[in-house]
Amino acid sequence: MTFDSDFHLHTNASDGRCTVSELICAAKERGLKRVAVTDHSFSGLRRRSTPEKFEAQRAEIYAQEGITALQGIEANIISEDGEIDVPDEVMRRADVLIAGFHRFAALMRKSEARRFVFVNGFLSERERQKLYDVNTCAYLGLIECYPVDIIAHIGHRCPADFVRIAEACAARGVYIELNERHILDTRGLDERMGDIISTGVKFIVGSDAHRADRVGIFDNVAAFIKRHDIPLDRVYGIDGNVPAFKDRSEWKR
Repeated sequence: MTFDSDFHLHTNASDGRCTVSELICAAKERGLKRVAVTDHSFSGLRRRSTPEKFEAQRAEIYAQEGITALQGIEANIISEDGEIDVPDEVMRRADVLIAGFHRFAALMRKSEARRFVFVNGFLSERERQKLYDVNTCAYLGLIECYPVDIIAHIGHRCPADFVRIAEACAARGVYIELNERHILDTRGLDERMGDIISTGVKFIVGSDAHRADRVGIFDNVAAFIKRHDIPLDRVYGIDGNVPAFKDRSEWKR
């Protein structure tokens, strides 16, 4: 098993610690062939990208040589309907659209949306579990309504029915990320992997690196793949398996 890509990277345009060039230099040193720069979207309460930062980093990403470098965005799921916080014009320009739950996403004005973010983000696992069905519907709404490519760190701080989500991903050509940073701390993922694999869903690797020295590091992911005997031909970013991302250039809500 050889990791040759990393499809989840952060720069100092959001909460990362280095520049595009520093990330990609590290990727090339590790022998990676493809990367996606996927800074956090625009509604977070902490460091986040902006439409202006997104546009400014575009030229730097595409100027990289010796590697295929893509520009993506990591959207926040901000409501129980699966709404995300990426403007349409940015979505259309992104090479890769990742979406996941993040607890520092801005609280919306609707009371139910505030509850969705606050309970999942800041309360106990017991309280989060009370939103299990709500969270599942949020993921399903996201997959149904948006041209998303990757579900990031599925279930992290957002417990849900992984199998129903995997079925929806398989039906709509959405990858489930094997996230190096969070794959060991997502409750219930190990127990459901056999059923998730049986849906036929495809997987993709992302380090979620926020520093150059973490780019392309997949020790946890490699162990997880082996532990669950995930078919390697269904894992993208290894052994020359190149994913096919959606064309959003003419997408409209």
